[in-house]
Amino acid sequence: MRAAASLLIALALLGGCGEKFPPVNGCVPAGGMNPTCSFSSPEDMELLPDGRTLLISQMGSADGRHPGSFALFDTGSETITRLPQFSASDEPPWGDGACTAAPGPAFSPHGIHLGLRADGQWQVLAVNHGGRESVEFFQLLEESEGYRLAWRGCTLAPPDSYLNDVAALPGGGFVATHMFARSSPSIGPVRLALLKGMLGFDTGHVLHWDGQRFAVATGTRMPFPNGIQASRDGKALFVNAYIAGEVRKIGFPGGELLGKASVKGPDNSQWDAEGRLLVASHTAGIVAMGACFGISDGACGAAFAVVAVDPGSLKADTILEHRGAPMGAATVAQQVGDNLYLGSFVGDRIVRAPMPAQAR
Repeated sequence: MRAAASLLIALALLGGCGEKFPPVNGCVPAGGMNPTCSFSSPEDMELLPDGRTLLISQMGSADGRHPGSFALFDTGSETITRLPQFSASDEPPWGDGACTAAPGPAFSPHGIHLGLRADGQWQVLAVNHGGRESVEFFQLLEESEGYRLAWRGCTLAPPDSYLNDVAALPGGGFVATHMFARSSPSIGPVRLALLKGMLGFDTGHVLHWDGQRFAVATGTRMPFPNGIQASRDGKALFVNAYIAGEVRKIGFPGGELLGKASVKGPDNSQWDAEGRLLVASHTAGIVAMGACFGISDGACGAAFAVVAVDPGSLKADTILEHRGAPMGAATVAQQVGDNLYLGSFVGDRIVRAPMPAQAR
């Protein structure tokens, strides 16, 4: 009976107590932020080796029904370059040798990660929901015309997986967050898995791909794992437990909990110039963030923060807070020089904001 009562309470909270945010229309600066529009759900981003170009993951939809794509953004000229569809490479595959076909038009990228391979080549990993649930491997190439991506293979996720973010490991392979079972039923517009997470149950875990097979990483079960990063030596994972409101530092591969930082609704994390994690925090709460999914034009104005987390002490400092125009609901914060660039899982824009002086 107690569990049933808790479920009813959670349903009531999700059913109408959340703050609603009207769409943000108009692509004009506001609140010290400068938007660049004409994107499509720029959920994640990576700074490329030139220190000025951003690779943008434009997530069509997490359920794979709508395709997405990659785009490049030159932070100097503020120009957007659309990357074309991919064809299979003649080079040896970086992923599972059984994956021989490049993602087709259904390709829908989610979390991405840029890393330098042991052979000196730049690798982009991308969670994909379109056509197949997978992690796709790309080689980043710099040519006279600029950057391009060459597809180098994939790994198919285990059955019923629902991935979110990915991070390469220094010794090869990668780790990826599995949010909850894709088959989790819905109660109205709400996944039962989210309700379970709100009640304190673990809904997902981190998957480790060692170059041959997947396994659940020890000690990583939690409510709705979201963003993920690995330490430089690969001995610690920093996993964002979204519903629990924590950034957890977990020893790898042993799985011991090395500490945690309290961060409300932590989405993606990126490393800043000082070696801290910049965590996009959804301070509006999960109910309000869910309302953002109904926005088809403009942007969502849901409140968010950017929190800098020291990877050693796990001290968390809020360096930016914002809501409303020109964009809310940030899912990623990437430092480029003296600026922060922010993307969102919904809407048509990214924004540039000054990096707070005290945070540089």
